[in-house]
Amino acid sequence: MPTFQPHEGCHPTLLEIRTPRRAPPLTLRPIVPQDAGLLAQLLNGLALATRHKRFHGAFKPSASHLRQMASIDTRSQLAVVVSTLVDGSEQLIADARYVVEPGGQRAEFALVVADRWQRQGVGAWAMQSLQRAATSAGVQWLHGDVQEDNLPMLGLMQRCGFALDTDAEDERIVKAQCRLGACAVLRPVAKTSLRAWLRNTWPSAALALSRRA
Repeated sequence: MPTFQPHEGCHPTLLEIRTPRRAPPLTLRPIVPQDAGLLAQLLNGLALATRHKRFHGAFKPSASHLRQMASIDTRSQLAVVVSTLVDGSEQLIADARYVVEPGGQRAEFALVVADRWQRQGVGAWAMQSLQRAATSAGVQWLHGDVQEDNLPMLGLMQRCGFALDTDAEDERIVKAQCRLGACAVLRPVAKTSLRAWLRNTWPSAALALSRRA
């Protein structure tokens, strides 16, 4: 499949290119309907644990679901992907999206990054893009559910300015939300801050993070 070409009217803040060291350039861009096949490769290539964290279960999207994910209603949704070139062909390495809820003030987000590209700033880049776009669209709150054992995602949410609270009905789920405009710029947070927060909220999770460090 050919590399994405920006169409007329493509929002400039949703088209960015970064050149990491010793790697092909990375492109962040809006999703297009032709991405269904590339999206299938991304999602089907995820480790089982990663897929479980993204879909909160061992869900494997069908062809029709993938087409729906690639052909969004831009009046109430936004989806961006991060891609790179592998042997001359475009390959998706991340997908980030939100859906605006009735009333237009709140939107729910979802994010997934290919396993080999995690902890390399790709997720933060995609989340910042969503935050800026949602702010520009007049959305006031961005929120999503994160599994309590998904420590890298919890850390990312905290660095992006999200408040984290345990779900009142399911303690395995953490509710992440931020008021846009106040948290749309990534703020570096020391790793010890996350540990301290986890230590007070989920002691077992803090212990697991310390063992991984």
